[in-house]
Amino acid sequence: MIDEAAPQIRPSPPIRVRTLFLPLIVSTAGLVVGGSVGTLGPSGLFWGAIASAGMLIAFRLASIAVTPLEGGLLSAGVVASTVLSTLAMPNAPESVDVLRTVTFALYWLPAAGAAAFVALRRGAARSASFNVAVAWLGAAALALPAGVSFGVIEPIESLFRGREPVFGGGHYAIVGLAIGLIGAGALLAAIARIPSLIAGAVVLFMTLYAGSQVGFSVPELIKDFGNITKVPNFLPPDFKWAIGGGDWWWVPSWEFGSATRANPLVETIRIAVLATVLGCAVSLPLSFLASTLTAPNRPSYMVDKGFINLIRTVPDLFWAMIFVTSLGSGAFAGTLALFFFSLAIMSKLLSETVDSADPRPLEAAKATGSKHFPAVRSAVLPQVLPNYVAYSLYVFEINIRASVVLGLVGAGGIGQVIETQRGFFRFDRVLAVVILIFVLVFVIEQVSIALRRRLV
Repeated sequence: MIDEAAPQIRPSPPIRVRTLFLPLIVSTAGLVVGGSVGTLGPSGLFWGAIASAGMLIAFRLASIAVTPLEGGLLSAGVVASTVLSTLAMPNAPESVDVLRTVTFALYWLPAAGAAAFVALRRGAARSASFNVAVAWLGAAALALPAGVSFGVIEPIESLFRGREPVFGGGHYAIVGLAIGLIGAGALLAAIARIPSLIAGAVVLFMTLYAGSQVGFSVPELIKDFGNITKVPNFLPPDFKWAIGGGDWWWVPSWEFGSATRANPLVETIRIAVLATVLGCAVSLPLSFLASTLTAPNRPSYMVDKGFINLIRTVPDLFWAMIFVTSLGSGAFAGTLALFFFSLAIMSKLLSETVDSADPRPLEAAKATGSKHFPAVRSAVLPQVLPNYVAYSLYVFEINIRASVVLGLVGAGGIGQVIETQRGFFRFDRVLAVVILIFVLVFVIEQVSIALRRRLV
């Protein structure tokens, strides 16, 4: 019998990813702020103290109870690592190479070991605890290259004569950013058993890292975006030239060079249709040979799979450059380029679809004495045929877009017109053509989506 007078204990709500966002920010902020002001204190003690306080506050915000032993050990490990970092690297490094980054990562071994111990004590699996240690060390190894990319760390070998090599607060702050997002994120994710947290943290840091490598800057992007108003002959779009007084479907309005050749827009569609039909037709037998379910033997599977991976390695633009160089500019080179492009995409998609087909009809067909390929045709092909048609429509959409780009390197189609008009700075004509392409692609995409919904 339940005692109604007894107090009811409400179970604590489960930890979710969104509840760990603030703890992750706090722990990262502790490492970043501590790195920024930590050099004011003796040998990185302030940095370690602020970083440890941020991590303990993050645990409290995440409702993760840690014992005094666990908190003290984690704080001691972090302080030891910050002290080692500041003592071992008081000035700018001579160079940031593999040896330097590995050595710097070893300075954070005490913090990595303490974090792994805390994760293990909080119920994480041994593999997860090991991953926490690896995340701390990996973040420390990334810190110096990331600092160079962010423009914070400048090795002595890259400095101009007369400049003083200083390794100060900003340098340690970027170290704190890397370790906070990746290391602290891994620790919180292991304790809360939410691996998506560390995955998101790693993606965020690597995005910032990659953005700094390519010189991406949001303020500069906003500033430079206004330069579009300075493009000559940009507005309004010259639809009179593009549409051509009712005769725009043929060459006189688009200056393609010969009255016997189709309008470039028509040629673009022809290239896409021909490449799609040929590429999808050839990909059908290749896809069955590239599937472990329907390949007749292992050698044929390996050869076919290798061939598909080979043609997938070469992008469509490079195929176009090869064929334009060997065959000359024109629609034929573009058709061959998109043929291989379609073959690569379709073979990849369809072979994976064949892999997921039900193997029981194939086994039943073979049990009746049927040979391999007739059994595949009667048992597997009907299963993947709707997906095959849907993928073919999808490839046709892609080829319409790709054929526009291929024309920029002389592979025929509407892209050749865009490149020619751009060379004469007739951006009003370019804009009109782009708008026509957008309308065409939008219509084809809507028709294709409607057909795919009926098939799959």
